[in-house]
Amino acid sequence: MFLRSKIFKAFVLLSFTIFAGDAFAQSLQPVTGVLQTLISILTGPIASMLAILAVISCGFLAWSGRFTWSIAGSVIMGIVLVFGSTQIVAFFQNALGH
Repeated sequence: MFLRSKIFKAFVLLSFTIFAGDAFAQSLQPVTGVLQTLISILTGPIASMLAILAVISCGFLAWSGRFTWSIAGSVIMGIVLVFGSTQIVAFFQNALGH
């Protein structure tokens, strides 16, 4: 039984080694395309409309007297992070030499 499991493991390892060349030759273009589309959606017109709605919500909170500076800071930082995300990542990539 032990010998058979060793032979089976060796066979599986050998088959993975033989077929790994095809897997390594594949490009990441489909994954990159999907991620780029997702980034375009999340930082494009939809994000702009959501940011406008957040600012409008702040206006309604101020109008009703329930507006605090922590809410304003959260909204501003959220907008900065969403729309500045590509520049923030590029800054850190350049700082680290990538």
